Amino acid sequence: MAKKSYARDVMKMFAGVILAIVAVIGLTYGSVLREMQQGMEEYKQGDPEAALQHYDAAEARLRSYGALGVIPQKDRQNLILNQARLLYSMKRFDEAAERLERENELPGLNSDGRFMLLRGEIAFRKAVTNYQESPKKDPRLLEEALLAAEDSLRDSLRMSPDDWDAKYNYEFIQYVRNLMSQNDDGKIKILMENVRVKETQPKPLPPDQQS
Repeated sequence: MAKKSYARDVMKMFAGVILAIVAVIGLTYGSVLREMQQGMEEYKQGDPEAALQHYDAAEARLRSYGALGVIPQKDRQNLILNQARLLYSMKRFDEAAERLERENELPGLNSDGRFMLLRGEIAFRKAVTNYQESPKKDPRLLEEALLAAEDSLRDSLRMSPDDWDAKYNYEFIQYVRNLMSQNDDGKIKILMENVRVKETQPKPLPPDQQS
């Protein structure tokens, strides 16, 4: 009888520990969601820098618990994507691209067409900025950058065939490259100085409100 009583006590203790762990995880993730909600509010008030700080804090908290890789894939995708969108909206293109590279650290992110769409938009915007700021309008450098953007947009369409922003931008880049093949520098310059692409708007929503 003593052995059975001891076994029951051990099982109760084990169950209590498990429940405590679950409770801590729940409280931690709840605080992460609240942090992201605050980021959304900051963005709505026109302060993307403050919004990004909240998103970075949410990621740091998850990483401190080693939980970034175990939260639902959809939430993880949205967290990293929204950070990159905010950086993109602030024209911090290199940082936005670096943030997207975090998909290589975690499973599941590289199957999301939204990542490839934003990566293509970043590559295109960098190409436009470099072209506009360069005293020498080198079409070869422009074409190389446009090819990188086109490749990302093609991958985005492969993953999300019905994404109209990706379709529009992919066709626009193809149109520019077609002009380049015709050596029509005048039209290219006009297009690059007056870009008309459809851009992904930052949507820093908390994970449970993302579509």
